[in-house]
Amino acid sequence: MLVTRHPPDRMRLFRSRTHVALAAVLAAAALPASAQAPVERPATHIVKKADTLWDLAKTYLGDPFQWPQIYKLNTDKIKDPHWIYPGQVFNLPGGAAALPAASDAAAAAARAAAAAQTAGAAQRSAMTVFNPASRATETRTRASAVLAARRTAVRPGDFESAPFMWAPGGPADGGMLDGTAESVGVAMTVALRPIQFREETFVSMPRGVTPAVGMRLLVYRMDAIVPRQGQVVVPTGILQVRSSLDGGRVRAELVSKFEDVFAGQRVTALDTLAMPMNTFPVRVEFGISTRVVWLYAKPALPSAGHELILAASAAQGLVPGDQVTLRRARGNDAAGSLPDEEIGAAQVTRVTPWGASAIILESRDAGIAAGMRAQVTAKMP
Repeated sequence: MLVTRHPPDRMRLFRSRTHVALAAVLAAAALPASAQAPVERPATHIVKKADTLWDLAKTYLGDPFQWPQIYKLNTDKIKDPHWIYPGQVFNLPGGAAALPAASDAAAAAARAAAAAQTAGAAQRSAMTVFNPASRATETRTRASAVLAARRTAVRPGDFESAPFMWAPGGPADGGMLDGTAESVGVAMTVALRPIQFREETFVSMPRGVTPAVGMRLLVYRMDAIVPRQGQVVVPTGILQVRSSLDGGRVRAELVSKFEDVFAGQRVTALDTLAMPMNTFPVRVEFGISTRVVWLYAKPALPSAGHELILAASAAQGLVPGDQVTLRRARGNDAAGSLPDEEIGAAQVTRVTPWGASAIILESRDAGIAAGMRAQVTAKMP
């Protein structure tokens, strides 16, 4: 399966939430049985100010990570998924055309839904990221869809693609992607081009790893050294062993790409994550405080889906699935120091002895940056 990491700073669009579903259901419940009709996903969505592909996928598909489905249906209108504009009409996956109003009662239900949306937006505007009340309506209206789409707190793909902190120099097992196994016409360009999806390669196996057909290996590159912390390892793809060769080498196929994969990048054994099914983090008070030490690609405006690394590690009790609130210092005013401002939330995807990887779930405001405070506000049971 081809998995491509989209630079998360390109996903900073305009943001909004659509909370009509619950109010519509409640209003419809008061109608006679003959006036009620099955709820169907609309065939289209008219973009409003502050909409994003991330939020539309969360609203209509129950999982924000499914935004590429909407993008692929509307490539004739969306030139860049980073930018969508009010007034654009997007097709929705599996949607059914909206039915005309059947009666005055149905129209009243629609008006009630719109009023509930306005009132709910005003109430939520003052709520913080992890205030349970801020998500009550959203949780009730989308619970079944979310549970169907996401049965673990951290999905395997989120774990496998997550950049992670390691000791300076990275894994020292000596694995290496030696180069392509395909025949090429212009040999001097091979070192300059990335390995293609499903292309076969020659790989020197990591020390201590016995090759086996079907085994998966992680390809990675080294990134920044964080003082007193370690060095960032960025996964670029996954290889699957097809056959063994002499001299501790194998022939392997590139089966996943997170970013461009090149000959000469390092290879190590692929870790896996066993997450409990249908188990999600629970809010806690006074969770540990840590800080953001690294952001993938150094974006100007990190947003939902962007990856980062926290200073806290397994030694502080972090585990995959934990959630943190990201907080920006507000300084002082004439009356004294101001409380930190909550501007986002992230979920821990991978933990090592040197740090914890996380993916941004929500960004309320620009300003997520290395060095800012993060506090654990929800823990896995």
